Amino acid sequence: MAGLTVTVCLPPEAADDIDEALTTALAPFDQDSDNPVDRGMWDSRRILGGSNGRGFAVVRGYEYDPRLIHDEPTYNGLPAPSAPGVCAGGPRALLDFSRPQAAPERVTAAGWDLWQQLSAVHLPALPLSFFEERWKKDQHAFPGGPWANGMLAAYRAQPLIKAYIHHPWSLWLGYPDSPISREHPIIGFRGSRADYIREYSWVPHNTDVLTVDGWWRESNGSALHAYCHPKSCPHQPPRPTVWPGSEAYLSQQPHDTILVRLHCHC
Repeated sequence: MAGLTVTVCLPPEAADDIDEALTTALAPFDQDSDNPVDRGMWDSRRILGGSNGRGFAVVRGYEYDPRLIHDEPTYNGLPAPSAPGVCAGGPRALLDFSRPQAAPERVTAAGWDLWQQLSAVHLPALPLSFFEERWKKDQHAFPGGPWANGMLAAYRAQPLIKAYIHHPWSLWLGYPDSPISREHPIIGFRGSRADYIREYSWVPHNTDVLTVDGWWRESNGSALHAYCHPKSCPHQPPRPTVWPGSEAYLSQQPHDTILVRLHCHC
């Protein structure tokens, strides 16, 4: 089983009940229902994109518009607040497609700012190398040896480290975990804020798209129709001139079309 990202396009009237509209639009592709096996694309879903930079940049001046859609809590119930100027969806008119990297850059910047804020209220943290050296001098210091749970738990238990790496804006970069362990790149970073944003932002990837008229277009170009068996569908999928390139396609949707970015387990 794996995960995928899909952007669901909804008609304007969906604004009255986004969850119900998503349920209806996604139902033909639910692999846990009686849909054809070849049309099963997901078995669980979560609105996600505002906290991890894989959603949308918000048009300046609309950051607090109530029509914007934000991430649902994590699977263990923790909140996942959107980074400033980023969201998981909303009316197309409120979403900024002028710069493809705007959303990841804003979340990377939020991660930098979060580190500065937390550093001002917590004692400085010892680097991971300190725990490595401690083990080298005393191999009984941590049960299981280097990189085992004992060493990593001690490192992560430091208030500053714990507060940062458990916040969604840290983007989980370099989260220290056995057997491969490394520090988050912001720890010990010597460049400027602009340097950090430039180095650790990424180019957004195309997503799958579920169109308003019921076509699930995969990022590889294939398409599934919501109302037909995949092996006997008589319809030709629409081929927008801006495809492939889901962001370009989404940017040309009517301004009142509602876009929602989801992470799906499949």
